[in-house]
Amino acid sequence: MLKYTIIALTVFIYSVTGSQLLSGQDKWTLEECLSYAEENNIALKRSKVTTDKRKSDLLTRKLEMLPDVFLQSDGYMNFGRSVDPETNTITFNQNITNTYYLGTNLDIFKGFAQLNRISAARYLHLSGRQAEEQQKNLLALDIVNAYYNTQMAKGTVKSAVEQVEVSRKQLHKTEVLVETGAESKTTLLEIQSQLSNDRLLLSQAKTNAGIALEELRLLLQLEPGIPFDIAENTDVIIVRINEAIDADSVYNFSKELLPRIKTLELQTDARKKELAASKGFLLPAISMFATWRTGYYDAMVAGEDPTPFSDQISNNTNQYVGISLNIPLFNNWYNRNNIRKAKLDLNDSELQLQLEKNALYNEVSKACFELISVKDEYLSAVDNLEFNKLSFEAVEKKFETGLASATEFAEAKRSLFAAEINLMSAELQYKLKEMTVNFYITGRWGD
Repeated sequence: MLKYTIIALTVFIYSVTGSQLLSGQDKWTLEECLSYAEENNIALKRSKVTTDKRKSDLLTRKLEMLPDVFLQSDGYMNFGRSVDPETNTITFNQNITNTYYLGTNLDIFKGFAQLNRISAARYLHLSGRQAEEQQKNLLALDIVNAYYNTQMAKGTVKSAVEQVEVSRKQLHKTEVLVETGAESKTTLLEIQSQLSNDRLLLSQAKTNAGIALEELRLLLQLEPGIPFDIAENTDVIIVRINEAIDADSVYNFSKELLPRIKTLELQTDARKKELAASKGFLLPAISMFATWRTGYYDAMVAGEDPTPFSDQISNNTNQYVGISLNIPLFNNWYNRNNIRKAKLDLNDSELQLQLEKNALYNEVSKACFELISVKDEYLSAVDNLEFNKLSFEAVEKKFETGLASATEFAEAKRSLFAAEINLMSAELQYKLKEMTVNFYITGRWGD
């Protein structure tokens, strides 16, 4: 709701003041828009946070290779039959025991499960980086489309202003002719109607330009109060008429370069390592342990003082080391079920990768076909505009000499306006499609 309120307010201001609203402001190029979005977009920042989390997961897996070191202490009171640790005899006296332990455990072999889990975490971390790049590409695509839509809308405003100016000049000439009796009032009314219609079209064009500009602004997530407008379209279109575009070659480039494919490939590699880790838990595990122990004992015999605490702690120490062998026989099919789940995850990841490759191939083929089509459309639009200019000039001269009606003049002017808009649309579409195909080849926007 807030988004539409902001857009409505901007459209109102823009429609009232027109191009004067943004006079004196810096004009943003497409490259500046892309650079600003990459640095400030919240979705990209969240994607980086996700990547950092996966990096932390990788560190956790590596740290799990280190030995466990623990310090433990316990104290308890015995009632009834117990062993006197000082004499190693049976006693029925009440006594107090306080022990201290310092120990360590180190996994020597666990079926390479931990190494495979580290590899899986590393692949997931790398896939997170690629997913971050993919998020940048998606954002760049949205900005490129919004930027060219805004250029199209602003170009429409410019053409509409020219149409209003032509009608205004023609109205002035017609008013002079009416005053001298050389033209009828009916013709004057028709020209006034044309001017009114042109002003309406101009107002609508300004509204559309305001909407397009604000949508781009919201996409960039600019702070309120920052002046914003985009640069005029001054690029020279170079049409490569005879250049062939091989969709298969473009696809082969994109398959190797684009992060959307690399992300899923790395995730598939991670699933393979997770499967290997699950299988590793079926193998025997060997670990080593070592402990240092000491304690304090008080027999609580009346009239007898126990050995001082510090002496007992010093004298009662003992150490031991050992090796443990753990052979998994049955654990409620837990490991088997984990292996089955890991296989399903791997299969699903491979299917996702193939689906994404198929989708990419379709997109590349469509982009290449559209580039060829819009190239032909652009060339036709250039010829069409040239013919309409000549036709309008001829009809305008006839109208001024009374050989053409106001209706014919209005129709010629509308055709010229439509030809200008068609050329502008074809030009921007050609630039967009060419940039899209180039992105599939290079993996970068704006090159």
